[in-house]
Amino acid sequence: MFDDYVGAKTAKTSAWTTWLVFTAAFIHVAAGVALIVNGWWSISEIDRPTRSSASLSSLPPPPPPPKGGSSKKIEKRDTPKVQKVKVVTQIDERKDKPKVEDTSDDDNNDAAGVEGGVEGGVEGGVVGGVVGGVIGGTLGGVLGGDLLGGDPPPPPPKEEPKIVPQVTLEASRISGEKQIRPPGDVENKINRSQKKTIGVVKMCLSASGSVSKLNMLKSTGHPKYDAKLKSEMRRWKYRPFKVNGKAVPVCTSVTFIYVPAG
Repeated sequence: MFDDYVGAKTAKTSAWTTWLVFTAAFIHVAAGVALIVNGWWSISEIDRPTRSSASLSSLPPPPPPPKGGSSKKIEKRDTPKVQKVKVVTQIDERKDKPKVEDTSDDDNNDAAGVEGGVEGGVEGGVVGGVVGGVIGGTLGGVLGGDLLGGDPPPPPPKEEPKIVPQVTLEASRISGEKQIRPPGDVENKINRSQKKTIGVVKMCLSASGSVSKLNMLKSTGHPKYDAKLKSEMRRWKYRPFKVNGKAVPVCTSVTFIYVPAG
């Protein structure tokens, strides 16, 4: 009987335990399914990142603040102004005043000159020189010459002949035929034409009185006659023409007139 009681109790306990385990497992499964379904319904789409946010996100994080708390403030100090001080210096006139040297002895020496010198000479000259010479020149040299002994100075310009009347020179003639007739054939030709022939020649004399230059100012119209006039005039000789006692070259014009025989 006791064995039947134990077996009956054991059978009842096994049935209740099985039901309890099954119920608990069902509850756990239902709770898990509910949680999964709830998770599906609560998931939302995440916003896509923009370029600005992406660039900001790529920047490195700022450095950490320095240790020791808040940063110290830098105090500005005012720069003191520099004042210019004007220094007044007193000049000692006794030190800066130039000394005036007495040159009276030198003036007396200059006035005395050098023994053997000439009045009007220059300092540094030599005894025996001439007034107007150049320091460093040669005694006995030509005034105005070149110290280096180069080419001599050019000669003075040639004196232009003076123009005098023909009558004035005629009184000084020494030699030469005054009346110059035309050549024979030219003379016959002039006689046949019965026309007067006139020729003018410019004649220049040197200072010695010799004929130096002849030039036809007016032709006779006959070349042979012109040539004969100049040929004969070259033989003329005159005394020197003087001006203030000095012989000078002169020029004049000589007129020839041939009248045919009537």
